[in-house]
Amino acid sequence: MTYNKFSFIFIVLFSVFIPESVLANSKSNKTHLFLDNLTPVCWYKDAKYSEGALIVMADKTFVCASKYDNQITGELKWRIADENGRPIPHKPKKTIRIN
Repeated sequence: MTYNKFSFIFIVLFSVFIPESVLANSKSNKTHLFLDNLTPVCWYKDAKYSEGALIVMADKTFVCASKYDNQITGELKWRIADENGRPIPHKPKKTIRIN
């Protein structure tokens, strides 16, 4: 009989001191996202393309290249390509702003 009393007391104490967040997370149906490979990509028509990929849109050739010329590990975007398949460099802005 003492074993049953001890079990009952343990269950009551255990259920009181468990945070609600632990109980809520164990019962929810959340999707876990595992980010193993974080290589930047360009997207076109629900398909991923790596850096250097060429596509033709509206009779122009685009290359998947870095968004900014001075960043080699930054974001990628579709940029207009020259006849050799390299991205056309951005034109520098002619104005200087001082805040």
